[in-house]
Formats: sequence, structure tokens, C-alpha cells
Amino acid sequence: MTAISRSVLAAALPVVMAAAVPAAAAVDPWQAGQKLFLAGRYGAAAEQFRLVLARQPRDRAAWLWYGAAQLHLSQPLAALSALRAARGPGPREADVWLWTGLAYEQLGDRAAALNAFREAVRAAPASPAAYWAARRLRGEEDLSPAKTAWDPTDPAGYARLALQRNPRLSTTEAWRIGAALVAYGRRFNVDPRLVSALVVIESGFQPRAVSPAGALGLGQLMPEVARAAGVRDPFSIEDNLYGTVRVLRGHLERFGYHNLSLALAAYNAGSGAVRRFQGVPPYLETRWYVFHVVRLYLRYRGDSTAP
Repeated sequence: MTAISRSVLAAALPVVMAAAVPAAAAVDPWQAGQKLFLAGRYGAAAEQFRLVLARQPRDRAAWLWYGAAQLHLSQPLAALSALRAARGPGPREADVWLWTGLAYEQLGDRAAALNAFREAVRAAPASPAAYWAARRLRGEEDLSPAKTAWDPTDPAGYARLALQRNPRLSTTEAWRIGAALVAYGRRFNVDPRLVSALVVIESGFQPRAVSPAGALGLGQLMPEVARAAGVRDPFSIEDNLYGTVRVLRGHLERFGYHNLSLALAAYNAGSGAVRRFQGVPPYLETRWYVFHVVRLYLRYRGDSTAP
């Protein structure tokens, strides 16, 4: 479960870009542009970054922010042009590739998007940008081998899936994951295949995963959510999956088992956001998240209509 305000950028880019703001230009357009961006006023933010670029046309950080603003304005071609100008050696390269991938996503060029996300991971594997890019890759990978239904009560199927997605797991860890998914799925009346799809997107079955926002473990539970769910050790396979299934069950009860998209949106962005927008919030990350978790779930059920 990730703490995302408006998009991937609102969670990741300010963290990695704060140090990139030039001291000499930190008074007006830079600060105004960032504040406007984080307030969701992307057109006004783009104008501010354009002012920065008029004075410093080779400022790669400004090109990156400007490109991200254009992407939020649904101008992927303008975004790609800006992001090309932002490329170059240094720690910002992963961010540039992440947003390049998002621009290609908006254009519907899946192959180019996947290549860009892979470049982001290669550029800086431990960076926030790499975290978001890897998350994107997990949702977009060819999933045809998993498009076969298995017995949802058999832990072995989930253990195989966990090992397929995270070969670094030991056999014992994979079996513990499978057993916990089946046990907690039965206890809370939640299909373990749905929880598996969620965990693939959230952590890729990495028990010690930590997001840039501080979400923890297999189901990427925020610390306060984990505590409220009675999770003692978020990095424990059993504890984390207990909390993940319990939290998801709460959202399913709140929004209805027939409203799976709303329950998943609440898991990603919070139930308050779902109520405020009376549906799936218009956040790029949340809408991507809901589509891909549902897509995986349908495949794990062997549904031939899965996209």
C-alpha cells in the first residue's frame, strides 16, 4: 500500500530532485513551479519551468520537471521532447527514463515503455525512480505462462508463482507464502489469487521490500496501517500477509465485493480518496494499479477474457 498523492512524481520526484534545484535560481520560478506542480496546477507549473529554461536552456532538472508537467497535461509528445533534453549522466537519469516510460505508456507504445522502465532500473537500481519503474515492469510483463487456473486452495500454486516472480526466495519461504495466502484467504473470505495479484504489483514477492514512501513488506503496508491491522513485524511473511488480507477485506466490505476496483483503489490511495471522488480517484498511479491488479487476477483465475 503506497502513500501516493497525485501521481508517481508527487511521491518520488520531489525526494530525488530537491537537491537538484540550483541555488542561484531557487527564488522564484523554481519554487513556484514545484509548488504549483505538487498542487496539481500543471499548466501554471509548466509556465514557471519555461521561465527557468529561458534563462538556463541546458538545465536538465528543469527539463525533467517541465516534461513531467506536460505529461500530466496529456501532452506525451511534448513531454518526450523535454525528457530527451533532460537526459545525461548523473543521478537524475533514472527519473528521466521513468517519465519517458510513462510518456510512452500514454502514447500506447508498450514496447518503448518497457524499454524505458528497464533503463530506469539499470540507471540507479536503489533509487525511488527504479522502484516505480520496477513496479511498472511487474504489471506489464508477458504473463502468458501464468494464464492457467490452478486449485485456489493448494499452496503449491502460490509457492510456484512466488518463486517465478522472485527467484531469490528459498523454497521454504515460497511455501510459507503459499500456506499463508491460502490460510488467510479462507479466514477472511478473500480469494488468494486476488491477494497474489496485489502482492505481485506491490512487491514482486519480496518480503523485505520498502517503498520510497515507507511502505513495507509483501503487501507494502504503511507502518500506521500495519499497526492498525495488528501486524507486529511487517517483514514477517505471515504477519504481513495477515495484515494485507485483513486490510483488503475491510475495503471489500466497505465498498462491496462486487466493486473490486473501488476496494483496490482504496488499498492504493486510501478509502478517503475513493469517497471524495465517488469512484476510482483520477490519479495516474491508482488507475494504472487497479487495471493491472485486476488484469493479473483474471489471468490467475484462468479467465480467457483477461486483457
